[in-house]
Amino acid sequence: MNMNKVQNGKLYNDVIELVPKGTIFIFYTKSIFIGIWTLIKWLIHVVWSSIYQAKNKNSENPDYYDGYHDKPPSILVDNKIGRHSYVKLKGVKLHYVEAGSQGSPLVLLLHGFPDCWLGWRNQIDELSKFFRVIALDMKGFNDSDKPIWRQVYTPKKICEELRQFVFSFGYHTTTIIGHDIGAVIGWFFAHTNPDNIDRFICVSASHPNLIWNNLHPKAVINNSWLQFVQLPLLPEVDHSRSYSNFLEKCLKTSQAESNSTKTVVSLVRRPSENGFEKGFDVNWLDTYKYVFNRRSDWTGPFNYYRNFPFYRIKEGCIVRCPVLIITGNADNFCCLEAMVKSTEYCDNFLVKIIEGAGHWPHQQVPDEFNKIVLNFLVGRRANSEVRTHVEKNNKGLVGRMFGAVSSGVKIGSSMLDSMQQRTNDLHLPYVSILPDRNEMLGNHVKMHLSPKLSWTIFCRREPDTFEQKAQK
Repeated sequence: MNMNKVQNGKLYNDVIELVPKGTIFIFYTKSIFIGIWTLIKWLIHVVWSSIYQAKNKNSENPDYYDGYHDKPPSILVDNKIGRHSYVKLKGVKLHYVEAGSQGSPLVLLLHGFPDCWLGWRNQIDELSKFFRVIALDMKGFNDSDKPIWRQVYTPKKICEELRQFVFSFGYHTTTIIGHDIGAVIGWFFAHTNPDNIDRFICVSASHPNLIWNNLHPKAVINNSWLQFVQLPLLPEVDHSRSYSNFLEKCLKTSQAESNSTKTVVSLVRRPSENGFEKGFDVNWLDTYKYVFNRRSDWTGPFNYYRNFPFYRIKEGCIVRCPVLIITGNADNFCCLEAMVKSTEYCDNFLVKIIEGAGHWPHQQVPDEFNKIVLNFLVGRRANSEVRTHVEKNNKGLVGRMFGAVSSGVKIGSSMLDSMQQRTNDLHLPYVSILPDRNEMLGNHVKMHLSPKLSWTIFCRREPDTFEQKAQK
């Protein structure tokens, strides 16, 4: 099958390589020092807590989340959002939530961290109108099995398990929508299994060759955190302690990201009022604390980060399927420049930057996110109105565009060089300025440079939507 086919002279299953051993050694050495510093902080905390409890004998201060809930919150098990099912592959049980017609094209949703299938709650119903949707609890997360050995979480093994997972439903190909670490897995899958992927939608994660060297230093998940989680057991104990606010920091959009965007945490202080969430008295923070309730709930997710940062895609390997990259301009986790440079690894691509959205655009602005995704996947069928495209061929406006590129977006000349390298050998039909809200499908990059300005570059061919494929 595809394992014997060749991409740019390389076998599909041979496009992944390990980083140099010296890099790994330095990384692990730093991990040891961070672990020592963590133990010192623990000692200080224990001494301080003992003094405090001695003064307040009646106070209770449990150290761990273990036993935080006796039973799962209703939204995690109810069938209102989708049908809960399990499949067992090579001894590993995987939990997933399914919606849509079984005869429709398959869309596989891969969540990020810290998250589970529930992160796609606002997309499942909309996508199920056109597709068979499967929101997977990835191996190691929530209700799926949680193998403890880190060697079973390598990119090759995860991608092969996903391929078998798709085959188990009777499909040969799927569209993958991935967020965060789920998007990183999607990148690897698109490279290693090009015959088994129709389209790839990447949300808030750059290409595996770029993401680990471009983490925001002040983000919750940064280089120091990556080095810390390489240690055995210590990270699990640290994150499961009651005073850890890791979940709160990850699930919220900081004020630095956006003052206009509601935080995920603030949305959960009252019962939700939209869509399928009616009837659920939901506190999202408590829900996620249940998902990451025990120390063992952290081991599986950490094992992804104990493997993936050490693997790269070999140079010259390109993703052949159409790719949509979605990011928020207020994302403090991912570097915008790295998101754009990810297009260097794509043949057909579209970049969409959502104004005011942070690292979780599918949860923060679900209506706009769903509109972008459906336009990319099904085109006109997703629109209730007929829209027209008006080209504005104005030299003064073109000058304003390049002014916006140089001063309004801090991704500098490297982005322009990247675009130039990708389009030097192409005959571009035109470079045009489009109204900010105008939606365009196909093989181009669309960048929101200002509230009134967008830059579009067309390159290569326009990929067909599923609707157009059906007509052919």
